[in-house]
Amino acid sequence: MAIMLAKPRTRSLRKQKGASLIELMVTSVIGVFAIAIIGSVFMTGHRIARDKGIELLLLQNLTSTMQVMKEDIQRAGYDGSNGESLKLLGAVNTIHVSGGVEVGFVYLKEGSTDGKNYRNIVYKKEGTRLKVCEKGVLTPGNILAHDQVTSCYSLFDDSIISVDDLSISSQVLSKNGVNTTLTDLNIVASIPSAGISKGVAITVKQRNWQ
Repeated sequence: MAIMLAKPRTRSLRKQKGASLIELMVTSVIGVFAIAIIGSVFMTGHRIARDKGIELLLLQNLTSTMQVMKEDIQRAGYDGSNGESLKLLGAVNTIHVSGGVEVGFVYLKEGSTDGKNYRNIVYKKEGTRLKVCEKGVLTPGNILAHDQVTSCYSLFDDSIISVDDLSISSQVLSKNGVNTTLTDLNIVASIPSAGISKGVAITVKQRNWQ
């Protein structure tokens, strides 16, 4: 009987050898760098998305507040069908600007629950707050002066939004016996915790109720 000798397995064993320590270290370093790059890209994207969200929140607050102020100013002086322009006590015009940071007016708004349909309104910057002050009275004879409208509240969340600047100006234009009041409003506000600031400006055109 012929005896078959086994072939050497040296070559096969050489192929089965594992990776060297150096190869493992190089692979680990590459993996760490890859994870770091992916993490950095993710964090940057997350930060950008967060900042955009905060910026949008601030802009929405400013825009909605400006819209409320615009609608209020357009009512200034309205006295129903009496054909007269209401004015705050001592004011020359239906829209009274004080110090460039306050604007006040009065108008008739029927249907108030307390029957005080003559609404005295003042918007003003106080510190870093934008406030609206409102008080109703029963008759035109009870209309208040600008500094007598003292029931106020903030229009923004003061713990988040800071009002950095408020500028108000108003002028009366006359043409063919018709008076038109142009009121310019500019508000700059910020969210200090995020280092984000935005400004919004509008011009309100309002025909005096005469």
